[in-house]
Amino acid sequence: MRRGETETSTPIDPTGRVAGCGLRVAGCGFPLFILLLAVSNAPSPAAADEPAATVTVTAPAIAAAEARAPTGFVSTLDPAEHTQQAESVADVLADSVGVSVRRFGGLGAFSTLSIRGSSSNQVQIYLDGVPLSRARNETVNLADLPLDSLARIEVYRGTAPVAFGTPGLGGIVNLVTKPPSATPTTELSASYGSFDTRKVVAARTQQIDDVDLLGYVTYLGSAGNFRFLDDNGTPLNPADDHEATRRNNAFDSVDTVLKGGTSWASGLRTDLISETFYKHQGVPGIGTNQSLTASFTDLRALNALRVTSSATPQFDLAGTLYGIYEQERFDDPNGDIGTGPQDRNDETGVVGANASGTYYPPAAQALAQALGWFAELSNEIFAPSNDVANAPNEPDETRLHATLAVQDQVGFFDERVLLVPTLRYEHVRDENDGSLQGFGRPTIPAQTRDHDLFSESGGAQVRVTPWLAVRGNLGQFERAPNFGELFGNTGSVVGNPTLRPETAVNRDIGCVATAGPLWRVDRLHVEYAYFNDDFDDLIVLVQNHPSFATPTNVSGARISGHELVLQSTVAGHVTLDANYTHQDTDNRSHVFGGIYLGKQLPGRPADEVYTRLELFEPRGRLYYEFNLVSGNYLDQANFQQVPSRDIHTLGVALNAGTLATVSFEARNITDNQISDVGGFPLPGRSFFGSVQLRF
Repeated sequence: MRRGETETSTPIDPTGRVAGCGLRVAGCGFPLFILLLAVSNAPSPAAADEPAATVTVTAPAIAAAEARAPTGFVSTLDPAEHTQQAESVADVLADSVGVSVRRFGGLGAFSTLSIRGSSSNQVQIYLDGVPLSRARNETVNLADLPLDSLARIEVYRGTAPVAFGTPGLGGIVNLVTKPPSATPTTELSASYGSFDTRKVVAARTQQIDDVDLLGYVTYLGSAGNFRFLDDNGTPLNPADDHEATRRNNAFDSVDTVLKGGTSWASGLRTDLISETFYKHQGVPGIGTNQSLTASFTDLRALNALRVTSSATPQFDLAGTLYGIYEQERFDDPNGDIGTGPQDRNDETGVVGANASGTYYPPAAQALAQALGWFAELSNEIFAPSNDVANAPNEPDETRLHATLAVQDQVGFFDERVLLVPTLRYEHVRDENDGSLQGFGRPTIPAQTRDHDLFSESGGAQVRVTPWLAVRGNLGQFERAPNFGELFGNTGSVVGNPTLRPETAVNRDIGCVATAGPLWRVDRLHVEYAYFNDDFDDLIVLVQNHPSFATPTNVSGARISGHELVLQSTVAGHVTLDANYTHQDTDNRSHVFGGIYLGKQLPGRPADEVYTRLELFEPRGRLYYEFNLVSGNYLDQANFQQVPSRDIHTLGVALNAGTLATVSFEARNITDNQISDVGGFPLPGRSFFGSVQLRF
């Protein structure tokens, strides 16, 4: 499957049902007049096999992600094109339609995600369905997520499938790890490139006594000492610009993924996943006046046990028990970054469990139906600590989170028309067990806050022809304030316990066409979507005091735009993947008397283009990539601006049978001195080589 692909060849059983989808064939169309009920979502567990039935499947094969959200606009991304080079999850997502990635430097630097113009904390990120977003701050660092062990990355734009506990206001990203294989296989790879970047991967999968096993160990590190254009802190005065070297930007990281599973005669399947990540890095800060001493260390351990059952043809059941521990240490002895010296040691612990199921009622005449449900309960504790002398005491903060969601999929006229209403309820209880006092700022007392959140959504789709479908969705989603917004910190942020949840009304409509073979075209896939989202009660930091800012609900924003995807395979040797995203952002905030009203939202480029042209055959492949990101504003007043940036990449990979692959890649071959959407410098021309062995 090529990058950005939205449909793959998922097996369909004799009834035509698709793994993760309740109905026998999930079509993908929907005229606007049907858009009346709740948004797209499909049952999460895989459907059970049933005795053969006389069903003609005319729709294209459906990916597991699209089966969960059959009326939504979903991208299924293939990490394989990135694992042979020193790249991260951020690089894969940056090439996807509707997605914008903000990097705070080169490889290994903090990276965040926006979907359809959302903020990073409005996107929920999961690993095999286990939530990675934390109550302290929902923003997940994409640079710290596993890549080589992934089978695919699912991106749900706007639509929130019922299979996930918390709906993101902007969307959801689910990282799906590779399944173990019964065939014993070993993979070894090593990569090296510019800025002393190195990567080593070792993997093994096999079956022992009916137990499927898989193990991945990945080391990634870099000096990160690339050259960049330093504007000396005066972006409007080019006379003092000069070339500088990124300093204190080195990192070393190790990630391990271990999986084991077995199937039982009773129809049960048990799977265990354990992921451990460690990283130590320097923190240089912005391009000008770099810090030479600040550092950050992250340790994350995730364990999950999942049990699935398809013992009866009418029911699919699944349950997951998970636990996560994370320790983050930030050391800034000279106070180069933030407010004063820091020696932080923050710990987070999460324990949770969820259960889901799908019921397939006996098919009525001209009607197919699947009833799905999802329930989850989790408890999270955040224990902050600052070991700097005379630092104020910081209380522990806890979150109890309960979710209950139900969904109905109904298909009419041999499932050419599909309706998917969904209702989700969440109860969130946040508590800090002591008062929080910062220097020269108001005290936040010990307290408990409760939020009841409701998300109603609905989607519909109509398959106009076997190769053309129209679909659309309408839904309302809510996000509870996080710990940082409610309770603040001992630095420059004062908490606001009176905050209301953010809300979003997401709308989209579009079409999907998949055809082929046709003459020399083996496959052609075209997708178009128009989205229009309203965000209300947005939580932003308002600088109402010279020494601190307070999170405040403001009026909101409207974001609309267009997404276009084109994928084709020609003559069995050429592929073209291209996508284009355009978004218009309208700040509707009345803060400070409405001085930002009508301005564009900062950090949201209006246009992004990605194109990949590849020539391939069994002996290897040659490819060219082009990325274009238009300029964007850095501030709400639309005063500071990052110019547009384009990156050209050339690569080649040669296969020695099935045993070895040697690859080489040249990035940013025009050596553009560019910055990311947040204004942080990015590397210029760079080269990477890799050798991969399989036996």
